[in-house]
Amino acid sequence: MPRHSTAVRPHHIRWWWALVLLIAMFCIEYTFFVLLRSGQWADQASFMAWSQWWPRTELLNPIRQFLDLLPVICGVIAGIFLLYRVIRDRSFLRAIVAIISVVAAMGSTQLLKHEFLTRPDFNFGTTGNSFPSGHTAAAAASMGLMYLMSPPRLRPVIQPVAWLFATITGVATLICGWHRPSDIAAGFLVTALWLVIASAVLQRIQPLSHEVNKTGWSRHVGAASIIIWAAIIGLSFLLPHPHIQKISEPLQLTYAVLGIAHVVTASLASGLVLRSVVLGPHRTFKK
Repeated sequence: MPRHSTAVRPHHIRWWWALVLLIAMFCIEYTFFVLLRSGQWADQASFMAWSQWWPRTELLNPIRQFLDLLPVICGVIAGIFLLYRVIRDRSFLRAIVAIISVVAAMGSTQLLKHEFLTRPDFNFGTTGNSFPSGHTAAAAASMGLMYLMSPPRLRPVIQPVAWLFATITGVATLICGWHRPSDIAAGFLVTALWLVIASAVLQRIQPLSHEVNKTGWSRHVGAASIIIWAAIIGLSFLLPHPHIQKISEPLQLTYAVLGIAHVVTASLASGLVLRSVVLGPHRTFKK
């Protein structure tokens, strides 16, 4: 008898819901951490905590050199992987869509930062807009390209490794005093949005095979990340906001931890939303 495919109920986020979630998180990031005084204060407090502590260590210069080389590193890694997949598959379609998404992510990041978004001056030393982070977007976009180009069976392995590299880059950007936590979070969200669009296009023209099994851990971790991310916003609003130059050491440490948690949870949420869209839906096949 002929084989018929039967789709089970999807255990993943539909791509349009993924876009809604990413856009909503981006708007909340910008509204609270850039436009509102309390959010901008909390963001700046975390930034200042790391800026004051990290220069005392001997790791500052090596990490800054790494960040300087980051665009080249990301480009080389993604370029080699892209070339390998194109030669192996003898197909340019997926590569073209992936490259367009990377260019769109990096280009829109610069346009948003320099042309469309502004940062009010609340006298916190935050003149000039740095939201979203271009370094974070470059790392996340390059790693996302590898994810989109990888074969279905390897995606569950490649995505965590690639996104871990991007997350480490985001954390390094914060602790070296290059960007505030919200800048880095926004870089992840913008990049994930374009990669979700690319994956939706690719699933229309080159659907995934049924060899990718559904998983539950990513949904649970992604949901937990969003909850913790929301809690960080709540704590940033409720915790004390003294004069920006007169923060006590325990409060400074608290905001430093919140900044790292902010970056990591935003990275996890955006990365796992992308994973859910690229992997699903799972299909079973029966005779």
